[in-house]
Amino acid sequence: MEERIIRLPELMMFHQITEVWNESIACFSMDSSMKNISKVPPVLADMFSFILVEEGTARYVLNYKEYTVQSGDLLLFSPSMLVSLVNSSDDFKSRNLMCERSLFEHMLSSNPAYQTYSYYFCRTDTPVVRLERKMQEALRKCMEQIRLSIVDCNVYQKEIIQCLMHACMLLVLEVIEERVSALPQSPGRTETLFHDFISLVVAHYKQEHYINYYAGQLSVSTTYLSRVIRRQTGKTAAYFLTGMLYAEACRLLVRTDYTAQQIAEELNFSDQSAFGKFFKSKAGVSPQHYRQKRANGEKWENENRQAEDFCVIE
Repeated sequence: MEERIIRLPELMMFHQITEVWNESIACFSMDSSMKNISKVPPVLADMFSFILVEEGTARYVLNYKEYTVQSGDLLLFSPSMLVSLVNSSDDFKSRNLMCERSLFEHMLSSNPAYQTYSYYFCRTDTPVVRLERKMQEALRKCMEQIRLSIVDCNVYQKEIIQCLMHACMLLVLEVIEERVSALPQSPGRTETLFHDFISLVVAHYKQEHYINYYAGQLSVSTTYLSRVIRRQTGKTAAYFLTGMLYAEACRLLVRTDYTAQQIAEELNFSDQSAFGKFFKSKAGVSPQHYRQKRANGEKWENENRQAEDFCVIE
């Protein structure tokens, strides 16, 4: 595997991991016996990951910065991170929970409590969190329940996994809340403005696709808001707006039987043609082609496009 963007199904196939649900969620233990563990070049993994270190030590390079982790550390990876496992001790063992990008972003957008997750990464670039023993054990047990639920197919498997994912997310948020509380109590004007922008996007992205609306709600100019977003994150407003729209469009195509016209209406596009044009600019294929390929478990040429390559909606 050369350095590039990689999706969850491809990564699991590379490491021969079987604890995968619906090509969207994977939960498994990792140690020195894992297939191809010594062949992990830098990749932009197009997914969100929680990695709980249980034993030993390891060295990761995250966005060109090296971190040495040990038992009790929790690593939080997002799709924008360049990740590489440099080496690990012979006794290294971790518990990994990975979630496909569009599903996780839908979770972030559908529950106001999850906004703290995005806010944390807007105010710090530290992806490694030290856990107290009680929290280590709680997360370990929750991840193990998710793994077992993936392996044990039953009538209510989907609902069980969703509930357990929610519980796991709340545990992680509890840790993050403590770190956010430890940050300076009076964030600057630009940090506050960006946080308010994200809150508005989560609430209104389906109906309001343009920065003009958010700037108006925040009583600032579009130029100033764009500058603040770029300064805080290195990304554009379109990254957040179109990213949320694209993630939700993918979810609706895969998880529902809505027609392209119905999805266009749900996401407030002017018509089906406008939605199709937007979606193809992101996925490289039409909505219908995307749905068909996902249903068949196939991949397409533009599947691994740069994660940040968002376009402005026309």
